[in-house]
Amino acid sequence: MKKYYTVQIIPENSREIKKFRISTTRVLILKIFLALFIVILGVFAFHLAKINVIVAKYEKLRVVNAQLIKKDKNYEEMFMRLDSLWVMEERIQNIFETFIENDSNKINSIIDRNRFAHTPSEKNNIDFDTHTWKTFEEKIRIEHIPDLIPVVGIVSKKFSEENSHLGTDFSAQPGNPVFATGSGTVESAGSMEELGNTIVINHGNGYVTTYSHLMNMKTRKGSPVHKGDIIGTVGNTGNANGPHLHYTIVKDGVPQDPEKFINY
Repeated sequence: MKKYYTVQIIPENSREIKKFRISTTRVLILKIFLALFIVILGVFAFHLAKINVIVAKYEKLRVVNAQLIKKDKNYEEMFMRLDSLWVMEERIQNIFETFIENDSNKINSIIDRNRFAHTPSEKNNIDFDTHTWKTFEEKIRIEHIPDLIPVVGIVSKKFSEENSHLGTDFSAQPGNPVFATGSGTVESAGSMEELGNTIVINHGNGYVTTYSHLMNMKTRKGSPVHKGDIIGTVGNTGNANGPHLHYTIVKDGVPQDPEKFINY
């Protein structure tokens, strides 16, 4: 015999009572359905939470990916700059017909061996009879003329009276040796405000040269220097945007274009 549940519905403003009979079998089916519904709802909620976690991780990954793309572009730009530096180095090697040497002792040795093995440029307006010096006095005279390149580097800013840039800037690696371009006596060696660490050499013939923005100074005031001596190293002291040498030549108080004196 089947069992039933009786459900009564009594409206508030009515005397009529509604009755429903539900068998126990249907109640059982309803309970099972509700249980299944709750289980399915729980599973759905669990997967929804997992989806939310995945979405959150995706947003983080998207941000990280954007950062990696930006870094990759920066690396590409750096590699392009390195390639440009390599090309520049190769050009310097072609100019000097050698490889760039970082050992200052070797560089000084090369300069010592070739110090008197060149003919000064015609741009210096020096009178010669032949390509060799006939007297010791002539050799000393040439020794005191500042016609060597002061550093292995690239001219980054030229001499210009119009722009009040009364010297030549040589871009070079920090720590590279700086050479005395002619023999003379160190007039001063110290910090000079915007020029930073600066060495001034008086060559005793009306010529005075300066070497500015140095990292280190390897000579002092009053010291004698010879053409080709290492007197300091490239730096960016004072008011400098990067490592370079600011080099000037003055003749009898008048600024000269250093590039007109250099024998390449």
